[in-house]
Amino acid sequence: MLRIASYVGAFIAMTLAGGAALAQSGADPDAQMKEDLITAYRILVNEGILDSFGHVTFRSSKDPNVFIMPRAMPPSLVTKDDLLELRVSDSQPIDPRGRKVNGERYIHGEIYKARPDVMAVIHTHSQAVIPLSLTRFHMRPVVAQAGFLPLETPTFEIRDARGADGRGMQVTDTSRGAALARTLLTYPVALMRGHGDVVVGSSIKQAVVYAAYVDINARMQTQAMLLSPDIATMDAAELFTPEEFDINRPWEHLKQKTLDAAARAQIDRSQFGLTQTQDKK
Repeated sequence: MLRIASYVGAFIAMTLAGGAALAQSGADPDAQMKEDLITAYRILVNEGILDSFGHVTFRSSKDPNVFIMPRAMPPSLVTKDDLLELRVSDSQPIDPRGRKVNGERYIHGEIYKARPDVMAVIHTHSQAVIPLSLTRFHMRPVVAQAGFLPLETPTFEIRDARGADGRGMQVTDTSRGAALARTLLTYPVALMRGHGDVVVGSSIKQAVVYAAYVDINARMQTQAMLLSPDIATMDAAELFTPEEFDINRPWEHLKQKTLDAAARAQIDRSQFGLTQTQDKK
């Protein structure tokens, strides 16, 4: 535990040092992550995972006590100009610039507060995931690419968090957000009963790829259970660590699917190790 804490502390220190150096040079240390965030929205909308709501955020590299989130708006319309900085401590905007802030920002702030290892958070209303949040059957890893999942994914119950006088299904305050973070624990995913899921990662790319495979895994598990409730799920020996899974390959695949044919034709294939000689094989 002490070793993990020291690694996290060292990571935060390096992040702050790197951010300070970039700030002195005049460059935005979060520039690439902002680009990735916009790409993340395009991918998740294109895959049908984000609907008219849902949101993606990332922890700032220049200040780990800040996260970046778009103002309240349709996911398909998000641009860099819509991004706002919010404090992890209370999920409030540093400067809203007169813009409406997303009401469920507490999902993100409380997870970042509880999980120093998390650099990106995604909340979706995946239609494939929701049925598994409504039954006694938990989501379990069933496809090879979903080996990052725990053997049994936890489900957040809002009724346990909102109190006797509370109303609604949304996570709209720090108390509900903290309860969701406690359900998530150290896992990469938690379902939300009747609401969707929350997916986290050490990068935007990792979180997006995980969200895509959570959706696929949920569909495959549900389809298998139509044939029989007794299905073969993955065991501990079949799971994998983040280091054993190439995130860049599915990220680039999903990214290219958002481009039109003309844009895809301009892609430099050599950056993926694909040469003309290899293409002919």
